[in-house]
Amino acid sequence: MNEIETLYRQHASALLRFAWGLCGDRNQAEDIVSETFVRVLTRAPRIETETALAYLLAVARNIFISGGRVRWREVPLPAEIGAAEHDAVGQLDGQTQFARVLGALRSLPEGERAALLLRVDHGLSYEDIASTLGTSVVAARVRVHRARLRLATARGSQERKP
Repeated sequence: MNEIETLYRQHASALLRFAWGLCGDRNQAEDIVSETFVRVLTRAPRIETETALAYLLAVARNIFISGGRVRWREVPLPAEIGAAEHDAVGQLDGQTQFARVLGALRSLPEGERAALLLRVDHGLSYEDIASTLGTSVVAARVRVHRARLRLATARGSQERKP
C-alpha cells in the first residue's frame, strides 16, 4: 500500500464529512474529496503523518472556496422540471431534520462554518484550527463561539415556528 492510499483510507471519511458540512451537497462534497487527493498526489511535497489531516482539510477548504467562484454562475433548474416527488412519511422526518441542520450550517459565514466543523466534527485543537484556516488561535476560538451562538439562535427560532 502506498502513502496516498494510506492517507485516503485514514482520512477520506473525515474529509467527506467536512466538505459536506461546508457545501451541503453530497455529490459536490465527493468531488471536493476527490480533488483534494488529486492535488495532494500531483502537487504536495511529502506530508508528515501528524499534520496530514489538518493539511488535507485545508486543501479541501481551499477547493471549496475556489469552487464558489465558479458556482455563482450556475442557475438552478425551475421547480417544474424537477423529478416528481413521492411522499415516504417514514423517511421525511429524518431527512427534514438533516436538511434543517445542513440549512443552519449553510447559513453560517464560511469561516465560522469551517471552524465549527473542524472543532466539533473533527475534534481539532484551536491551534490546529488556526493553522488550517490561516488565522490566529484567538480568531479560531471566536469563530467557533460565534458559530455556536448563531446555530443556537437558529434552533430557537425553528422551535418557535408552528
